Amino acid sequence: MWTKIKIFEIRKDALESLRKDYNGRIVKNKRIVFSYYYMFPFIISITFLSIGVSINSDIANYFITGISIFAGLFFNLLLVVADKLNVRKRLLDSDSNEETKNYVIRYRHFSEQLISQISYGIVISIGLIILMFFTHFKSLLPQTDMCYVKIINKILEYTLNGLIFFNGTQFIIMLFVILSSMYVMLLDDLKIKNK
Repeated sequence: MWTKIKIFEIRKDALESLRKDYNGRIVKNKRIVFSYYYMFPFIISITFLSIGVSINSDIANYFITGISIFAGLFFNLLLVVADKLNVRKRLLDSDSNEETKNYVIRYRHFSEQLISQISYGIVISIGLIILMFFTHFKSLLPQTDMCYVKIINKILEYTLNGLIFFNGTQFIIMLFVILSSMYVMLLDDLKIKNK
């Protein structure tokens, strides 16, 4: 496989980062991450499908626009996090006491987690955009009175909508994780500046 594309590595690192605290220590309970990141989106998807919610091409256009904006913001956020990490490394060069060293090490762990989460947020958003784009092709499916064609069309529609709801919920969860991480990072910055 072409080694320049590391989507599975990004996914693996981001999901591992969900099990770590901000110091890089692994939290023991894997079930919590599984519940929040897999079971909750699955329940949301099944609920939306069971009450008959579906994404048509007009709604998909709005979602594509919104998700594209978030993907662009995530790209910008990657640069901000990397720049802040470089500032912390320079801080260590100018002040090498034990407290500063611990702060920079903690910040490096935190930045690695945040970069993997942001990168995976971008991957999810690209996947959602592709799934939303497929909603435009529903009209190209054959429309006949044959029973098996209707069943196949319904299965394809439910599968597409289920994937959109599942990945959309995961995207929102990842968005909240990134927001919470940025909140912690900014508060940590304020505490250091006050010292």
